[in-house]
Amino acid sequence: MCNPRKVMIYLSRRIEEAWRQSVEQTEQCQADICETGRLNANIMLNEEMGQQSLVMLERVLSGEFEDVPAWERDESGNYIRNLDDAVIRYSPENSNLQIEARLLEKISASANAIQDLCGFTAGEVAAEVVTHYYDDGWGGRTKENVEKEAKIEAERRLDKAIDRLHREQNKEAFFEAEKKAKDEAGKKAKQKLTELANETRKSMQEHLKNVLHNAVSSARYEMNIAIGEAYRQTFLEVVRQNNGSVISDVKTGRVMQLEFEI
Repeated sequence: MCNPRKVMIYLSRRIEEAWRQSVEQTEQCQADICETGRLNANIMLNEEMGQQSLVMLERVLSGEFEDVPAWERDESGNYIRNLDDAVIRYSPENSNLQIEARLLEKISASANAIQDLCGFTAGEVAAEVVTHYYDDGWGGRTKENVEKEAKIEAERRLDKAIDRLHREQNKEAFFEAEKKAKDEAGKKAKQKLTELANETRKSMQEHLKNVLHNAVSSARYEMNIAIGEAYRQTFLEVVRQNNGSVISDVKTGRVMQLEFEI
């Protein structure tokens, strides 16, 4: 490989011209879409269980008895049990059950808009490119190839210089055109986002129906465990309060067998 030889391409142009061109702007907007579905169990536990059993149910849900893990509590004092895609909520205030599922999805939409503008520019621009080649053409860098590449690059830089001069001498026209294009693109993007949000909500609502339907059996299972334990502990407490004795207390899966005498 021989020593590199320098090549310099210098281009200049004097312009006095009226011109017309377009500017393009792109805008993007996004939103969080949240849909919530609820099923009210409409089971009046206070009518089915009685006040003593309801009090015991709260003790069970609080984790007082080791056979049933404690449920979480929200700020309103409701007891919460998380399922895979849904939540069971028991309200001690009205003794009602509720199954709730919530979906959250982030959506975005983008749009572009073009505005035409025209102006007049007068002045001189120049561009220079300095590069090198090798006498032996090492790496394909022959004088002919390098000069051709340098000329193309110089012309590209000259075009950019002309565009900068257009913008320098017509700042207000470019500003107004870009602002209009930006506003129009923003309106288009918002419209797209609104349409996408409507479609997304419909899809999410259909999905929520399936989630809630599938959650019913799991919710029934979790609540039956808690209610069963509440009944069991209520019976045991009644026996103790009446100086009775527990003869047999057997749990096999979801089946409880109590034998006592008072």
